[in-house]
Amino acid sequence: MSIIIKIFLIFIFNIFILHQSFALNLDLKFHKETINDYCDFLYNKKDNLFSSDHWRVEEVNNIKEYFHLSSKIKIKIFPFIRGEKINGIRFTFYNENEEPLLLVNVDKKCNIMVSRLIQRDITGKIFSIDNLSSDLSEVKSSEYFNPPLKKQKPFKGIKVAIVDTGVNYNLDFIADKISRIDESNLTGYDFEDDDSLPYDIDTGRSVFFPMHHGTSVSSIILREAPMSELVVYRFPRSEMCKFENLIEHISVNKIKIVNLSMGSVNKDDWQCFYRAAKSNKNILFFVSAGNDGKNIDFDKIYPASFDLENIIVITSSDISGNLAQGSNFGSVSVDFLIPGEQIPVMDHRGVKTNASGSSFAVPRVVAMAIRILSNNTNANILDIKSKLISRAIRSNEKVKYGWIPDPLDNYLLN
Repeated sequence: MSIIIKIFLIFIFNIFILHQSFALNLDLKFHKETINDYCDFLYNKKDNLFSSDHWRVEEVNNIKEYFHLSSKIKIKIFPFIRGEKINGIRFTFYNENEEPLLLVNVDKKCNIMVSRLIQRDITGKIFSIDNLSSDLSEVKSSEYFNPPLKKQKPFKGIKVAIVDTGVNYNLDFIADKISRIDESNLTGYDFEDDDSLPYDIDTGRSVFFPMHHGTSVSSIILREAPMSELVVYRFPRSEMCKFENLIEHISVNKIKIVNLSMGSVNKDDWQCFYRAAKSNKNILFFVSAGNDGKNIDFDKIYPASFDLENIIVITSSDISGNLAQGSNFGSVSVDFLIPGEQIPVMDHRGVKTNASGSSFAVPRVVAMAIRILSNNTNANILDIKSKLISRAIRSNEKVKYGWIPDPLDNYLLN
């Protein structure tokens, strides 16, 4: 893509943002009237609009779904019950393709309290999530999924792969250290959206209220190993076998260290990861043990419970070396206890906050590994593992190697 075309696209994007900040380009009159009519039926005992010939009602998993026949709009309605009274209602509207479109929460007086609108591009990908005014007529604020990448001169450091929900690559502290092919293109990739912009968004739990994780994880690495060059990958939640392509990408870029602060109980989801990791023994994966308070030697979590030589599994401790409340453990599956409670992070908004759990203990060990590599770029994964093991105090039977009390200390890492 030429520079002129890229500049033009960024210009159009910015014009769109300015327009969206003032008015809504989508007619939600039907949606608002439906909410008002349902409230009149529920609270004022007026006629039930859903009993008319314009609607078809189905029950799926004990939840009623309403289809408006002419507009092809589907609605799910969920009441919030407190005691025996309805304390509020959630309306979820879907478009003609049955994709989530609009979520509206109203209180017990049917005042709109929360409204979230999903905007999609011409391909059907989510472009933004908009917070609307109480009359659903204006956009008050927007959260964009793939904002244009700011141009910046590439940074050269010790490459580390961040496999997570992506990062906010336009925050200054990330933009300075994220790996780039050139000023306008990142080295990493979004294996969920299949594009070159791995922005920090995770819609796995809720498409209307996405979570963010990768930026916070990355902020720990950059603080504790400022020589890091972040190669960012957004993980393929909807097609986990893309992990084979992801790990191949890591291998081609000759990256030795991977931060993988995630996991789940479904072993099948991780079989493609397992095969690819096993075939790439020169890549060292640092994995979180999880935060379910269980022994993963028996209650398996993946990929942490896989028996692979090139996986290091980390759980969280308090400042005294005790297993942190809710953290997973296992004398076979878990390698290290690392202080991971109330760790300062910078989130996807660029806001300073604290985070806790094994996900935030992992990047502290990754930072140690990066510092080892910065002292000896020829170090292999066995060298890195050996130095990390030498730092552990064998004082806890709940993990294999022990506790590293101060991951910032370079003792024995040189």
